[in-house]
Amino acid sequence: MNTHRKWFSGGIIVTIVALLASITLVFGQKPSESTQKPAASAVQSDTASSKSTEVAGKDAKGTSQATTEQELPRTLEGYVEQEKPFYDYLKQHHPIFQYEKEGRLVGKYQISDREEEFVEFGGGKAYAKEHNRQVAMTYRLGMESILDLPNKFVGAKKCGECHPAQYEKWERSRHAKVVRFPDEMEEIPGKDLNKGLYGTKASVLPEGITPDAIFAVIGTPRTKYGFIDGWLVRGTYHVEGGLLKDGTGTLVAGGNQHSRHWAESLTPAMAQKIAAYVPGFPTKLEDFGGNGSSVWGMTSYGASNRKNMLFQPASSYCEVCHTFKFDYKSQADLIHDLGNPVALRSHVVNKGITCEECHGAGAHLYGARGAGMPSNCERCHQRFAWNADEAKQNPKKPFSAFFKSKCPSCGTEGAQAYNTTHYEKGIRCGTCHDPHEVTQNDWRDAYTVPGLKKKCEDCHAEQAEFFKENEMHAGNDCTSCHMPVLMSCENFNTIQFPDYAGFDNTRASHIWKILVDPEAKTLNPPEGKGRDYKDGAWRLAKKDGKPYLDLMWTCGRTSFSDGNVLNGGGCHSMAQSVLPEDERFKNQKQIYDKVMEWETPVKNGVAEAKASLQKINSTLPASKLGRTQKAEIQVMVNQAQDIINAIQKDASWGVHAPTYTLQKVNQAKLLVDGAQAALAGQKAQVVAKKQ
Repeated sequence: MNTHRKWFSGGIIVTIVALLASITLVFGQKPSESTQKPAASAVQSDTASSKSTEVAGKDAKGTSQATTEQELPRTLEGYVEQEKPFYDYLKQHHPIFQYEKEGRLVGKYQISDREEEFVEFGGGKAYAKEHNRQVAMTYRLGMESILDLPNKFVGAKKCGECHPAQYEKWERSRHAKVVRFPDEMEEIPGKDLNKGLYGTKASVLPEGITPDAIFAVIGTPRTKYGFIDGWLVRGTYHVEGGLLKDGTGTLVAGGNQHSRHWAESLTPAMAQKIAAYVPGFPTKLEDFGGNGSSVWGMTSYGASNRKNMLFQPASSYCEVCHTFKFDYKSQADLIHDLGNPVALRSHVVNKGITCEECHGAGAHLYGARGAGMPSNCERCHQRFAWNADEAKQNPKKPFSAFFKSKCPSCGTEGAQAYNTTHYEKGIRCGTCHDPHEVTQNDWRDAYTVPGLKKKCEDCHAEQAEFFKENEMHAGNDCTSCHMPVLMSCENFNTIQFPDYAGFDNTRASHIWKILVDPEAKTLNPPEGKGRDYKDGAWRLAKKDGKPYLDLMWTCGRTSFSDGNVLNGGGCHSMAQSVLPEDERFKNQKQIYDKVMEWETPVKNGVAEAKASLQKINSTLPASKLGRTQKAEIQVMVNQAQDIINAIQKDASWGVHAPTYTLQKVNQAKLLVDGAQAALAGQKAQVVAKKQ
């Protein structure tokens, strides 16, 4: 980042010298002292073709002065450079540095800024080296950041004045709840954010962090709760033996995030149950290592317990998706209120994924800056990664889903879908999803049911026709198998066991295609690494350039955030299922063998019928049978062919409806037998019965 700033600073000096020279040439004199602007305390510097803004004099806690702007398009480097004044102030005044100075800091911090998050993340640094150009690999950046001040945001309620139907859907969705002030935590008993939940000591806020020391809570009861502190820095720490608000005690890395599914569902008893069939699964608090803490149900996220943590302002991470906007008149005014969460909250005009995050500030209102769609779902849900070896295998589709550990990270739905046939055929998020009703069920639930405009059966009529005849799973939804929950929201590496389809999985995959194979896995370590690899990011497997779901994730997964599993009797999970022991799957081979029981007779029957039909079709035209007899045979042939066509279009080979599909195969064979008998001159009556 220093390289960019040195280059840029040099560029500014050259530009100013050239400008002064041109003024002298045109007017024949130097600018007078009275025409020069006062020195700026904070300069937002953007590179070529970007927004150049001068924020005039203001001390750390001084009064704001005039702001001069020249509106030009801002490019990636402009976003990176914009953060500097904000960051410089934090590095001088944030409490973490005082704790460090006084020797009351446990664990090391790593500075994480926009350079790292926007430019280097997800293989971006390696991509830039390979292609000689920088990219924001993992994030699609918003049109305006929290540092763009003044802005023209009016707030979601104003949008709702003319769009009440959309507003009401949005208001009850999780998009409206992902950033909340402490007094808005209505699902928490008594709104006590320091009291343990689900019978544990794990509270919304970690030890030593009180509601009056934070700006906002990040997250919903589906998965987790984190916090942004009163300095607009991501909370990657807790405080022992004191309180953050008083600057007392010891600031400790990690132990910072409440995990619902750990606290509520992954109890010590459940951990023991899982460990009985998953070697190495943690059962004691100390087994959770860097992901854990001293409290069951409290994870270390963006940190490693007592070892290290990110020092990460909201401007470089949180605001990309869990965003908010202020009504300050300048960045200097915002900086003035850092450390005063009450003052910061009083200036919030928007928080969460609001109308204007997609439609722009003020949207289509008169005098607004928005209108159109400056952002869409891909901003938060298409987090890419680039790996050189994968890019070489498929140069036309060099990008894949972003991983932090063994499971795809949250927000990678669009990155998964990017390489699918659905995407190639033009299907996008908005094809199926209602963007205003992202949560159709109660947002307090531990799982999500999205509001949909289209469902699978609207396009896949043949499959729906077979599936409704399924005697075992007809009450399930297509997504039960084709969209298993396998994405991680917590990077809880300690409990990620992909070969057992669990256990840090909270969001639905967007891959759809199931590969019937006894061994092939959806999630794999980098080439050359063993399946015990845990020192870096895994990969999404592909076949013929397309990602696929393995049978374990499809049928045998364990998830405490999957509505299909929770409402389906635990499906076939070893840990959650209510089914008999022999219908709970502990490995992929079990599932494969069961699928083969369904597929094999169907495939054999179809192959046999097709061979017979081919023979009949080649013989019938030359036969000496009368027209009436030929017509009767042709009717049977056509009926048999229709059945075969339907089975082939369904393409599940019996999995969608085992008994029904086999009955259809037998009907086709009966018709073929009748046609063959008639063609051979035998008098036969074919009575079509539904078997």
